[in-house]
Order: sequence, then C-alpha cells, then structure tokens
Amino acid sequence: MRVDLGNAFAAGLYRLAVMSQPPDGATDLGQALPTGLVDGVTCGRPPATRKGASRTKVTHCSVRWQTLGGESRRTDYRIRLFAGGCFDAAARPSLPPHIDPTIKAYSEHPLNVLVGTEKGCA
Repeated sequence: MRVDLGNAFAAGLYRLAVMSQPPDGATDLGQALPTGLVDGVTCGRPPATRKGASRTKVTHCSVRWQTLGGESRRTDYRIRLFAGGCFDAAARPSLPPHIDPTIKAYSEHPLNVLVGTEKGCA
C-alpha cells in the first residue's frame, strides 16, 4: 500500500509540475519536468474486515515530501482499500484549488485525490 500510494503521489507531483508551467511552456506535454520528491509514506493499519461486512477497508496515511524549493511538507490522506488491491485516497484536509496558467483558471489540486493504477483498477 505504501509503495502504491507513493507512486500515485509522485504522479500527482508531475501533474502539479505540468499545471505550474508558464502558458508558453505547456505546448510540449510529456517532457521531463522538475518535480518535488517523495520522502516517505506511513500508514495506519486497516481495520479487520468483519464477517458479512463490506470488503472495503479504510485507513489513513501520511506522505512526507519536499517541494522544488526543498521545503518539507506532509499531506495526510484517508484511504479506501478495495478488493483486488485498488485504492483511492483523499487529502485531509482538502488541498486548495491550484491556478493553472495554461487555462487561466483554478483547477482541482492534483494531490487532492489519488487513485491506484494497478491492473484491474478503474
């Protein structure tokens, strides 16, 4: 779970880098961009599934990371684990909207919601 969440967070850092480019720099999407760094992920234990209960489990995780400027940050998530290893994670508290200069409007912060990308997850 920790590795999968760290990978989803790193993908979110890349989306944040894309959204943070000046409008004239966003014409070639897919290029390598500098991003922040994931320092580590810690998770609580998911509760045991009771007989007859839903197979969805809820836990909490924290991601420690560094911004491009080297500032240490921590983002806490509420994680829902589904059968088959899929998950979704919602930042708690929610992160504020992020200004996207390419569309000159606010968008959902790319680190606000993360999802597992394992085979079979939709």
